[in-house]
Amino acid sequence: MIFSRGRKQDPVVEFWAWWPTIRQAVIDAISTGEFEPLTPQISKRVAAIHKDLTWEFSKGTTATHALVVSPGGNPELRAVVARWGALAPAADPEWEFHTARQPDHDTLTATIEIAGARLDLALLRFAFTPDEDSAAIDVVGFHPLFRKLPEPVRGQITFLALDWLLGEEGVELWVGSVGFSADEPDGARDPLELAAAVDDLRERHREPTWAVFSAVVDGAPLTGMVQRPLRSARWPRFDTHAAVILPYRAEEAGLPTEDALEELRAFEDGPLEAALGGAGEVVAQETTAGRRILHCYLDGTSGAGEKVKAAAAGWPGGKAKVKLRHDPAFEAVAHLS
Repeated sequence: MIFSRGRKQDPVVEFWAWWPTIRQAVIDAISTGEFEPLTPQISKRVAAIHKDLTWEFSKGTTATHALVVSPGGNPELRAVVARWGALAPAADPEWEFHTARQPDHDTLTATIEIAGARLDLALLRFAFTPDEDSAAIDVVGFHPLFRKLPEPVRGQITFLALDWLLGEEGVELWVGSVGFSADEPDGARDPLELAAAVDDLRERHREPTWAVFSAVVDGAPLTGMVQRPLRSARWPRFDTHAAVILPYRAEEAGLPTEDALEELRAFEDGPLEAALGGAGEVVAQETTAGRRILHCYLDGTSGAGEKVKAAAAGWPGGKAKVKLRHDPAFEAVAHLS
């Protein structure tokens, strides 16, 4: 007798096959508040995708209800959640689906209890400063009761409030440094003014923006370009760094000759772009001492890495190298952010 082991089921596909069987029960539970029978079932299905994912139901933005499955700020899980969202059914009047918590401005007018204190969130204020170089806004949170609360709780309230104000994705994309103060900082303003500043920043960077930079490293000039904002949340599916290292004919200072520069541009716009397809993107480049490094990020499950290697093998300027590394947090380009 021949036995065959069944193929392991995809938990994301299983989740969406199961969802219609429980959808109406969830709507009923939302109206009655009786979630006890459902919560363990939903938690089990989400944990099957990854044990560290978080989930919640909330008000929808266009639909009545929303289901949110989130990486909870963990960049390692963004690609997992992006796939969950990509396979979600289309939104309808009752349900929509999100891979990050959405803004909830109503909560910022509520009173919450935390660490034994009652905080009227309407008294929360933010001082903020745009950082044009990094296309981000640095933020300091303040509440009159912060002086009575320990520092970890101040931080918890500040980060929760930012999520309610901007949504998880808005915080990850557009907020730079985050601080919190027991004393009201100069320039402290209503939270909605911070939201308006973020909206303005988002609008100015709706199309890809490249920043040009230069430096001297070990006595050699270095030039480069980098996308702004350089945040991994912009490309949630792209969890793999591909450093494409191209040698070129150099001038005395180590920068490319005119002919070499044309070859570099032609490679990036031709073979490399074709290899990446829709599964990757060049986010930065550095040029110095006879070599250019193209920093690409790609979907590590797509096979794009091997295509990039094949494209680099055809580089006419010398022996090219491609280094692949799992890097969902974009650590390889942190020095450029």
